[in-house]
Amino acid sequence: MGSSLMPHVRSSNAMTGRWCATFGGGDAVVSGAGLWPLLAVLAGAASGPARDELAAALEIPAEQAHAAGLDMLKSLDNSREVSTAIGAWVRAGLTLREEWVRSMPEGTVGVLGDPAALDAWANQKTQGLIKKFPVPINSGTAFALATALMARTRWATPFDEILYTPEAGPWQGHRGPGLYRTSRPDGSVSILDDDVTRVIVIGKGELDVHLLIGADPRHGLTTGLAALDGAADVRTDLPVGTTAPCLTVSRRETVGGRDSVVLKMPPFEVENKHNLAQHAALFGLTTAFSMPGSHFDGLASVPLALDAAGQDVIARFDAEGFEAAAVTAAAIRLGGVPQKTWSTITSVNIDRPFGFLAVDRPTGLVLVAGQVTAPPVTWDRPVGEQPAVERNPGAPW
Repeated sequence: MGSSLMPHVRSSNAMTGRWCATFGGGDAVVSGAGLWPLLAVLAGAASGPARDELAAALEIPAEQAHAAGLDMLKSLDNSREVSTAIGAWVRAGLTLREEWVRSMPEGTVGVLGDPAALDAWANQKTQGLIKKFPVPINSGTAFALATALMARTRWATPFDEILYTPEAGPWQGHRGPGLYRTSRPDGSVSILDDDVTRVIVIGKGELDVHLLIGADPRHGLTTGLAALDGAADVRTDLPVGTTAPCLTVSRRETVGGRDSVVLKMPPFEVENKHNLAQHAALFGLTTAFSMPGSHFDGLASVPLALDAAGQDVIARFDAEGFEAAAVTAAAIRLGGVPQKTWSTITSVNIDRPFGFLAVDRPTGLVLVAGQVTAPPVTWDRPVGEQPAVERNPGAPW
């Protein structure tokens, strides 16, 4: 079975699969499509071992990565249901290489200032689904790079809302909100590699959601991703008597005698915050994080190293449709060894009784004077936060 996927799509999906393999036992969601272009742009500007590691994780040559990352975002933007954005911000005093700035879409490189501006960018580009920038921006941040992705579709066949009470399986005994619909057989239900049930919930445009039920969610995801690449068997011919996880095909008496597909499921909303440093090797970022170092010579002439990388992502599925958003970001700091110079350091360490004066600076008037003969062993009289009462000349004392 051959793949019909474009190389960058295949690579992004493969990264998604490796990321999904790290899932634990709780709800989880990631966006490989939001991460891959960010890593690609970083790879194009990286140098030395950091460049090699990023290229290996992306599965494309580093010299092609920058253009491939931007092309991927642009191609996604051509869909009516998907919007993307990329932004870069540089701290005043750091000069980026002109050729790198020219390589970015017009208007995407700005000045790094108030972190609230980056929060506003994330909020705007995801229509309020992601309200905060995924990584901290502090005084040490020299450069920040981020991608935003948002997808939203309405179902071609909406669901009805029901009380969801599974009669078998691990969720037996649950009572909660559920979704129900019937539709005509259209090949949207299939069995992958004989042990995973796939249901494609079709959107009105070009965005669908694949539901994958197998021995466990990670196996379902692995097999579903393989099917997209032509690496898993897909069987849509499901005769009477066919069974698979959560799937049965049977004959029943119905009003009208029409073949149909019945789907019952819960709605869901999953939201995750990911610290990409926790899986740095998976994303080709091990060297990029190392300090001291000069890992992004394509960005600037000064040493730079990765300080933080993260992704905030949300996915929501209900009776009417599906929406998802992800903001993926990297913060970069100066990465060189601090230069040491000779300095004059004056130190005062009081270790004996001392006196003090409180002096009015404009006049030189000593307001109070005193001495301290022993340091306190406790302190429960903090200095007040309010300033002294303003003097009111002429007022009675």
